[in-house]
Amino acid sequence: MGEKSLQVYGTRWIVLLLFMYVNIMVQILWISFAAVTLQAAVFYNVAEFDILLLSMIFMVIYIPVTFIASWLIDKHGFKIGTGTGALLIGIFGFLRFFAGNDYTLVLIFQIGIGIGQPFIMNSVTKLSANWFPEDERTSATGLSMLSQFVGIALGMVLTPFIVLGISFEAMIFIYGLSALTAGVLFLIIAKDKPPTPPSSEISSEKVQMIEGMKNLFKNKYFMILLIIFFIGLGVFNMITTFIELIVAPRGFSSTDAGILGGMMLIGGILGCVVMSALSDKYKKKIILMKVCVLIATVSLFVITFSSDIILLNVFGFLLGFGLLSSAPIALEYAVDITKPVPEATSNGLLMMIGQVGGIIFIIGFEGIKTPTGDYFPALLIEAILFVFLLVSTFFLKEK
Repeated sequence: MGEKSLQVYGTRWIVLLLFMYVNIMVQILWISFAAVTLQAAVFYNVAEFDILLLSMIFMVIYIPVTFIASWLIDKHGFKIGTGTGALLIGIFGFLRFFAGNDYTLVLIFQIGIGIGQPFIMNSVTKLSANWFPEDERTSATGLSMLSQFVGIALGMVLTPFIVLGISFEAMIFIYGLSALTAGVLFLIIAKDKPPTPPSSEISSEKVQMIEGMKNLFKNKYFMILLIIFFIGLGVFNMITTFIELIVAPRGFSSTDAGILGGMMLIGGILGCVVMSALSDKYKKKIILMKVCVLIATVSLFVITFSSDIILLNVFGFLLGFGLLSSAPIALEYAVDITKPVPEATSNGLLMMIGQVGGIIFIIGFEGIKTPTGDYFPALLIEAILFVFLLVSTFFLKEK
C-alpha cells in the first residue's frame, strides 16, 4: 500500500473519547454498589455479601462472554462489537432505576451490564489499530485503559456523596441516565474505521478466532504475557477488594483505606499516560515493561512490611503506577507478536485471564492472614510472585 493512500483523521480522537465515555460508565456501574455496601444492603434488605455479589458477578460473567465478544469484534468490526456492549450497558444501566428495591431484578440488570463489559474491554487494541498510526497506538491504548481507572475512581468517590447528599435512588438514576447517554452517543457518532488506514502495518488478512486462539497458545511470548496478566490483575483485584481489611489491623481507618485505594488509581492513571507516551516515542516496550514490573514489585514489598501511612500512600501510588501502566504496553506488545491474530482475540484472552486471576486471588487469599487478621502472609506471597513476574519479563524480546 502506497504512502499516499495512508491518512490520519482528526475523527480518531472523537471516537476515542466516545469509547472512553462508555468505558468510564461501565466501571462506575460495576463499582457503584461496592462504595456504599451498607446503605445498599439496607435499601435492598439483603446481606452485605449479596451486595458484594453485584460487583463480583462481573468477573464471573467475563470468562464465558469474552469469547463471544472477541468473535463479534473480529468478525463484524469495532463499531458493531463495541456498539453491542455500549447498548447493553446503556439499557441495563438505566433499567436499574426501575427495579426499585427489588434485589433480584437489580442482580439481573447487573448481569446484563456484565455481559456488555467484555465487548468494551476487548475492543481496546482494535480501536487503536483501526484509527491510530503506529507512533500513537500505545498512547491510544493507554488512554483507553486510563478511562477504566477513571471510572473506578469516580465510582468510588462520587457514589457516597450522591447517596448521602441526595438519595440512593438518585445515584442509580444519574448513573443509569449517563450510561444510556454514552451508549446512544456511541451508536450514533462512532464509526468502525476511517476511509483510509492510518498505518501500512494493518493486515487485511486476519485468521479466524479459533485458529487465532491456537496460534496464541503456540506463542511462548504470549504465554508469558498470560502469566503476567493472571498474577498482576489478580493481585490488583485482591488488594483493592480487601484494602480496608488489609490496613485495619495496622491501625488505620476506612478513610485511610479509601485514600490508599485512590492513590493506587491516581498512580495508574498517570502511569498509563507517561509510560504509553514513552513507548510510542522510543519504540521500546520490553524495557518499559521491566521498569513497570520492577516499580510494582518494590512497592508491594514496602506495602507488605510497612505500617507508616505516608509510606503506604507513596508506595500505593507507585504500585498503581507500575502495575497498571504496564497493561497498555503489554496489550500492544501482544498485538505485535501475534499477527495476523485479530486484535480482539489476543486482547480478550489477556483480559479474561486477568479476571480469572482476580477470582482465584480473592477467594484463595481471603483466609491467608495472621490470627489477628493481618493479611501480611498473603501480601508477602504476592510480593514474591511479583519477583517471578519480574524475572519472566527478561524472557520477552522486542519485536
